[in-house]
Amino acid sequence: MKNASKRADDLKALARRLVKDIKPEVPPVQDPLKALVRGAMSFDVPDSRADEAVRLLDREFVDLNELRVATDLEIQELLGQRYPAIERRVAMITQSLNRIFEKEHTLSLDRLKTLGKREARQFLRELPDIHPFVEGYVMLFAFEGHAFPMDAETVAFFHGHGIIDEGSPLDEAQKFIEHHIKVEECADFFVALRRHMSDEAKAKRKK
Repeated sequence: MKNASKRADDLKALARRLVKDIKPEVPPVQDPLKALVRGAMSFDVPDSRADEAVRLLDREFVDLNELRVATDLEIQELLGQRYPAIERRVAMITQSLNRIFEKEHTLSLDRLKTLGKREARQFLRELPDIHPFVEGYVMLFAFEGHAFPMDAETVAFFHGHGIIDEGSPLDEAQKFIEHHIKVEECADFFVALRRHMSDEAKAKRKK
């Protein structure tokens, strides 16, 4: 990446400014499986829409095991076919829950808490068709790891600020951000950035 040093400085300055201006409220540590579901519903959509999707799932299914054994079509119909990339999201959830159940012999990721952060993240990255945003979200909010959830909208935002090359692969963009943002700063920066991007999108729609 050209001008990597300047881009890193610009990234750090952006992070400081957003955190200072927005004063983000980082949510409490989440259950890993619930974080996986929330992450799967969150990439490239506003938090308000993801919140509503999670509420619908919580209302319809008694627990995550019931969600695991539901058909993809049943879940898609519940959430609505107009939800962006609904087929991919639902498949990611059901296949990941089933893979976890097969590997752990229980629907739980508690064992990952006993592993090193690198091992836990590798486990997540090996889940079926897992999105970088999702594994990053679980690591950040369930395991308090050094991770930054990355989706296409975030890459586009960073590109607009001269920090990431246009069209950069999600995993490469994610590595760059994580390399230059300290572990204790990732959650604040992520929450502040999501809020800022949402505010920007609302402002554009009003014009």
